[in-house]
Amino acid sequence: MKYFDNINNHKYIYLGDIGEPEDNVLRFTIEEAGVSDEETTIEISGSELSGLRSIEVTDKSCIYEITFDSYISYSVLNESYCGVDDYEEYDGRLFCVYKKSHYLNYVGKASLATSDYPGPFKHYGFNCLNHIVDVISTEEPSIKLLSGRHLIG
Repeated sequence: MKYFDNINNHKYIYLGDIGEPEDNVLRFTIEEAGVSDEETTIEISGSELSGLRSIEVTDKSCIYEITFDSYISYSVLNESYCGVDDYEEYDGRLFCVYKKSHYLNYVGKASLATSDYPGPFKHYGFNCLNHIVDVISTEEPSIKLLSGRHLIG
């Protein structure tokens, strides 16, 4: 899948814009993030913490546009509430394609979607800082590099 390895080779990604430009079409952007060279100091409850570096998107960051021309379901979860266990099986780190997941099970039970209708489907996950985006679709996403360097492939 185009850009699969590129996305997974980044240290961090942030979710950018997300929305439906048309009915049942999902489009969002993800932005490469890295650790800043600049150190800062903050004070928390009277204690000073120094040598801290922020994680940020820069003008050199890769930005990808992810589009699902159709989907069965999608979810955006606050990263703070994300749980991982040994049940799930997937390839990838930041951009995952699941063979087995709780979300696939949920959609199988909560919807009329089956391998007969609308056809075989997969779970695609994007593990961003602050947000986890999960999509169930019969089609792979189309991915465009909007800005940044082409890393692999």
